[in-house]
Amino acid sequence: MEQRRSTGQHRPGGPTRRQAIGLAGTSIAAAAVLGGCGSSSGGSGSGSSGELTVPVTHEAESVEGLILSDVEGVAPLYVGSPTEYRDVVTDKPAAGGSISSFQILWGAPVTGRDKNQVWQKLEEELGVDSFDITMVPDASYGDKLATLLASGNLPDFVYVQPTDPNAARALSDGAFLELNDYLEGEKVEDYPNIATTPEVTWQDSARDGALLGVPNPDPLRNNLMVLRLDAMKEVGADAVPEDAEDLKTLWLELAKLGKVGGREVFAHGALEPTTFEPLHDLGQEFQIVDGKVTHKYLLPQYEDHLAYMAELWKGGFFHPDALGQVDPELFKQGQQLNYEASFAGFYWVPDAGRVNLCREAVPTAEFIHYAMPSVEGGVGRHALGKSYGGMVCIPADRGKDEDRVRELLRICDYYRSPFGSEEALFLNSGIEGRQFDFDAEKNLVPAENPPTEGACTWLGLLQNRVNQLPDMNRDMLDNIKETLEAATESGEVSLVDGLVSEVQIRNDSKLEEVHKDYYNAIVSGRRPVSDVAELQKAWLDRGGQDVLDDFQKLVDEAS
Repeated sequence: MEQRRSTGQHRPGGPTRRQAIGLAGTSIAAAAVLGGCGSSSGGSGSGSSGELTVPVTHEAESVEGLILSDVEGVAPLYVGSPTEYRDVVTDKPAAGGSISSFQILWGAPVTGRDKNQVWQKLEEELGVDSFDITMVPDASYGDKLATLLASGNLPDFVYVQPTDPNAARALSDGAFLELNDYLEGEKVEDYPNIATTPEVTWQDSARDGALLGVPNPDPLRNNLMVLRLDAMKEVGADAVPEDAEDLKTLWLELAKLGKVGGREVFAHGALEPTTFEPLHDLGQEFQIVDGKVTHKYLLPQYEDHLAYMAELWKGGFFHPDALGQVDPELFKQGQQLNYEASFAGFYWVPDAGRVNLCREAVPTAEFIHYAMPSVEGGVGRHALGKSYGGMVCIPADRGKDEDRVRELLRICDYYRSPFGSEEALFLNSGIEGRQFDFDAEKNLVPAENPPTEGACTWLGLLQNRVNQLPDMNRDMLDNIKETLEAATESGEVSLVDGLVSEVQIRNDSKLEEVHKDYYNAIVSGRRPVSDVAELQKAWLDRGGQDVLDDFQKLVDEAS
């Protein structure tokens, strides 16, 4: 199996909760993770199959107290907030005029431009007279993008999720400007914040050697598993087992508790397949085995994995509504003992992170993060994603005016201002005294009843990820760092991970449904585990084989 390490986690593009203290003034609602059109045949290229002069990469200026990892692809950690912020963009990117964008709206709708102080300050910061911002909810992104592309009237900036079928087709059909002449090699140094983009992020986001947008770097993995340590102690355990079979025993013991900390508890909530896949080293969704592209559901250990999951179900490990709609607030209410979320989900800000909300509900609650172990012993193989979470593209027709393109790229550079800068503080958090304040220790805290103004600052580009841990959770620092490193280091990717298949994008939703139907039925006991063969055949017959064939073609062309 030909494999390499990578440095990115595909999250399709949502901001972290800390990056969006209310998205600069929403209700500090959770920032989400993101997730057919086109011909029925043919694939698309990738950065691996064309000639690409990769933009150079420079390290962002460090901030005192930043905790770096030796494991490639793990985001730096920072406890609390910086005590000082520096200016990094000395000249306004634009000299008047107007700009426009199509971007995702996170959280509640924002106040209109005329009464929105964040929007007005953004225009001032960028040096433009007006900024026409079209914000669409994540749930309607695909439909709205399709309508926009069909109109042919594109704004200056278009946020693109490459996993969306319409976006994938637009990238392949030349809707967006190739930026190689502006960014390749040392040319990117004209935009010093963009120049901190990791090399692998440029490689992953390129198509046939063309740089079609400014990507937003993302860590390789940013999700964490947690167990309620106080519940573990009730069954005589003070450490997470390092073997998956021993972990199963612990989980089934926890499932019998019924109550912990005075509250009714469930061992685990919803039946999310990807959460448990490291137990049997399933790894990447698509893999190369003996030179051939295959899928994790087709691996020989997949039947064993389904049998393991069926035992958990039979033992009462999952919430009774796990096949349907489980209350997503169970963990923070102190009622779920085993749980997976992003770093941001656990530790957004002290009064909004789920760990602290759970502790508020159950003052005796204790927590321990862990990397899922393997049935073979050691850390299970965790899936790694791409090194970027979407990108901002410039329409191809803007290329007629080179000065205009450079101005737009300077604006992108402003958005990529680094952690610890005044610019990133404004983009991520809004206006001091309006969306946020500083406490006596200089920690960033949300303002009282902040106006919903700030989501307009999320163009789709952010600072290189830094995971900020509230000072009150300092005791979790080593556990978090070790867990993220172990999970990240366990993963392996191959050439197929750098490729984009339009066939896969078009079939993805249908294939997910095929798998979900069989998976739920087998795990819950409504079908025998031996029906894994039927699952695999149905997956292949309903489009899976076409996807494998397309990826194989792309791999062969890129090799």
